[in-house]
Amino acid sequence: KRKPFIVLSIVLVIASIGVVTSMQLSESINWGIDFAGGTVMDLEFDKEVGIGEVRKTVTNLGYEKNVIQRSGIDSGKGKSEYIVRVERIAILDDEDAAQLEKNLRGVFGEKMTDFVFDRDSGDQFELRFGSEVTERRIKEALKEQAEALGKPELEDVAVKQQGKENQNRYMVLMTGVAAQVEKAMKERFPDANPHMRKVEFVGPQVGGKLRNDGILAMIYAIAGILVYVAFRFNLHFAPGAVLALAHDSIITIGVFALFGLEFNLTFVAAILTVIGYSVNDTIVVYDRIRENMSRFRSQPLEKVINTSLNEVLNRTVLTSATTILALLGLLIMGFGEIKDFAIAMTFGVVIGTYSSIYVAG
Repeated sequence: KRKPFIVLSIVLVIASIGVVTSMQLSESINWGIDFAGGTVMDLEFDKEVGIGEVRKTVTNLGYEKNVIQRSGIDSGKGKSEYIVRVERIAILDDEDAAQLEKNLRGVFGEKMTDFVFDRDSGDQFELRFGSEVTERRIKEALKEQAEALGKPELEDVAVKQQGKENQNRYMVLMTGVAAQVEKAMKERFPDANPHMRKVEFVGPQVGGKLRNDGILAMIYAIAGILVYVAFRFNLHFAPGAVLALAHDSIITIGVFALFGLEFNLTFVAAILTVIGYSVNDTIVVYDRIRENMSRFRSQPLEKVINTSLNEVLNRTVLTSATTILALLGLLIMGFGEIKDFAIAMTFGVVIGTYSSIYVAG
């Protein structure tokens, strides 16, 4: 049955590449915070607070794309710590920043020469003046704008002069995303005394590097397997294993892109796990083919492969079914990144089993 399945696999691979390419061009791929950038917060409570409640509070702030992870070691004192990741770096968007610039120019007139805002650099912006303006006056103006624009994060800001050589340049630091999350937690859990221990930004450049590193990790894994199979068997077997692994990875990526599932470091971990699982299955198939090539030297290779596949078919299907049964628990009970991992693994196990039988052989 190899010819129909060769056609099916080629169609699936081409379709997957097409989906990923078209969505990348239209910028509609659902990149996670790890790859797209965002704010990472280390949040601590003095009492036990459930992860579901933390997630609900963050989501209610409008941060639909968020990752909540429990961190730290249970000290037995009832404390709970969480790593909270949200997609935004800056509270102000480009429209708010443009309106703020317009209002500030109305306040300072020609004294203000420039307003520099980059939402990818966090909750900060730079003000430049042609003549001296005091930090106190800047703070007063921003407090007025906080009321006018409905942006409370502008009420209490830190204004820092950019060195003596730049006396008329000021960096304005807002509390922003982290303060908004902390305030919401204090209102929701006043008895737990929530407080922010650390705040970091994952900028788009860092996210892009992580994305590239994830792609390289998959390439290195497949290349390493190529070398291993070539050494373990011979060069006649190795290309089939690599094609099967590339086949599994591309189709799994295509399915994630098609259904708008999130691409993040957890997804990369799932793909690498699928590659390891799939090659293990492929090695079992190859080992039986090699044994039968020695036993049935007079038979055509096609018949030897067919016999070998039938001999290991029960083992392959039962092993995969057992793995999927374990993954069903994560699919049904899991949430967030755990569920995404289970989705990628479940589909990867199915396509990996298929490829070990029909593609690798």
